[in-house]
Amino acid sequence: MKPLLYSERAAEERGEGWRRTGANIRYYQNCSQVVVSYSLTWTLQFPYDSDTCYLAHCYPYTYSHLQRYLRRIPPAAASYCKVRVLCHSLAGNAVHVLTVTSESASRREAAHKRAVVLTARVHPGETNASWVMEGLLDFLLGDSEDAQVLRDNFVFKVVPMLNPDGVVVGNYRCSLAGRDLNRYYRSGLRESFPGVWHT
Repeated sequence: MKPLLYSERAAEERGEGWRRTGANIRYYQNCSQVVVSYSLTWTLQFPYDSDTCYLAHCYPYTYSHLQRYLRRIPPAAASYCKVRVLCHSLAGNAVHVLTVTSESASRREAAHKRAVVLTARVHPGETNASWVMEGLLDFLLGDSEDAQVLRDNFVFKVVPMLNPDGVVVGNYRCSLAGRDLNRYYRSGLRESFPGVWHT
């Protein structure tokens, strides 16, 4: 749970990106009878004077990073990976869905495949979910025998970023509407919660 630091000077001078840093790290619950809250304290020595630094709880994974990843899916995967826009968010950002499966020899064979639905980033601050999803997609789209067996036997529906608006504006848990989307999967409000409604 060590915080991360990004130094613009370290990036420019040494090509260094995000790194874990700090000492005397303490997470603790605040004592309050009204609301439960938590605090983090730590000691940090910045690497340079006159620098711009950023701090993060987890390695960042942005909406732009996801867009670049989707554009880099190899053309060889086109026969078993279809990328389409599931819907658009309140702010107009694309919510993508990937369908990963091998071509079936017949409709009957296709009908016998079980579906696996995977989503990430319903909570925008949980960036580790995007890194796990990227690793999973790398595996499913790879050419290993295990990946081929999975594609032959299952249809994977993958929504890699369910709440892109929350990611873009820097929310930790909520959508652009200020709501925790985990509470709205049964909502009929298509326009208010498009990502979960379409999923």
